[in-house]
Amino acid sequence: MGDEVRADPVEIARVAQSYLDNSKDLGSALRSVRADALINPADFGKVGPAAQLNSAYTGVVGSAGTALERIIGVLEVDNESLLQVAFAYQQADEDAARKLRQQHRNIPL
Repeated sequence: MGDEVRADPVEIARVAQSYLDNSKDLGSALRSVRADALINPADFGKVGPAAQLNSAYTGVVGSAGTALERIIGVLEVDNESLLQVAFAYQQADEDAARKLRQQHRNIPL
């Protein structure tokens, strides 16, 4: 049999909440930046490569936004996973306590 693994379900749930909070904060920041990051193609001026600059800028902004959306998704999935782990540890602790009470009825637990 392997070594005992101990974890605090409440602390795991706190970490899960921090992941969710961070994903919400990142999502809000992304929405704000997207609203502010729009540039009119005319802002690149009348130089020859203005259209290319605009196209490159639009591509970079789009790629960065997609990357951040993926990070937000990972944080949300990790939040769910951590909550499941916290619940599993809590259930295991409760099951172990119940077994101890059944085995040692004369010892207050």
